[in-house]
Amino acid sequence: MDSPILFCRVLGPIDVAIEGVSADLGGLRSRRALAALSAADGAAVTDEDLIEQIWEDRRPGNVVQGLRAIIWRLRAALGSEAGSRYLHRGRGGYALAIPEASTDRHQLPTLVTGALHHLARGRPVEAVTDLEAAVALWRGEPWEDLGPMPELTGIRSGLTELHDVAIEELQAARLAVTDPARTAPDTVRAIAALTEAVVHTPYRERRWELLALALYRSGRQAEALSSLRRIRTTLREHVGIEPGPSLRNLEQRILRQDPDLLLPAAARCRC
Repeated sequence: MDSPILFCRVLGPIDVAIEGVSADLGGLRSRRALAALSAADGAAVTDEDLIEQIWEDRRPGNVVQGLRAIIWRLRAALGSEAGSRYLHRGRGGYALAIPEASTDRHQLPTLVTGALHHLARGRPVEAVTDLEAAVALWRGEPWEDLGPMPELTGIRSGLTELHDVAIEELQAARLAVTDPARTAPDTVRAIAALTEAVVHTPYRERRWELLALALYRSGRQAEALSSLRRIRTTLREHVGIEPGPSLRNLEQRILRQDPDLLLPAAARCRC
C-alpha cells in the first residue's frame, strides 16, 4: 500500500499535513525538533544539535531521554507508516527525509522559476497561476519556530527574496494578460497588491515601476507620475541614491505618453 501523502510547510510556523490534514505536532519543543530536522533538508542532525535547538540553555537532567520521547511523539503524530518512513535514525543522528516536492521550501523556487519561464515566452496566464500558488505558500519567516539561527540566515534570506520576486512578478504577469475579460480585474488586483507592497518594502524599485505602469494603464497618469516622484524622494532622502535606469526611463515614457506602454486596444481598460 502506498504511504500517506505528506507535505511539510516551513515558510512560517512548522506544519505537516497527512493527506491534507494537519498533524498535531504537540508543544513548542516538539515543533522545534521537527523544524530543526526539516531545516537540515534530509541530512542527519546530531543529538547534541537537536538538544540545543529544543532546550537551548534550559536542559533537563534527563535530556537524552527527553529527546527520545519527543521523537517518539513526532513519529506518532505523523502516523505509524509515515513516521517510520520519513523520520528515522542513522549513524549521524535523526533525519527527516521528505521528497523535495512535498515541501514548501522547494516548491517555492520551482513555481517561481516556472513562472518566469512562462513570462519570458509570452504566457502570462500560466505565469499568474504559478505565481499565485507561490505567494500562497508564504505564511511568515521560514522556520519561525526556531528563532534566530546564524546557520539559517542565508537560506532564509534567499527564500524571502524569492517571495519578494513572486509578489512583483505576479503583478507583472497580471499586467501582461491581454484577455479583455481579465484585464480590468487583473489590473485592479495588481494596483492593490503593489500599493501594499511598496509600503512594506519601499526600496524595491521593481514594485514602484510596476505600480506606475499599472496606474498609467488605468488612465491615472498623474498618480503614476506621483508614485515615481515618491520613490525618487524616498531614495534620495533615506538611501542617498537616484532611481535606477528602469524607473527613469518609465517616467520619461509616461511623460511623452508612449503608446507602447499600453496593451493592445482590445485589452485596454480604465480601472
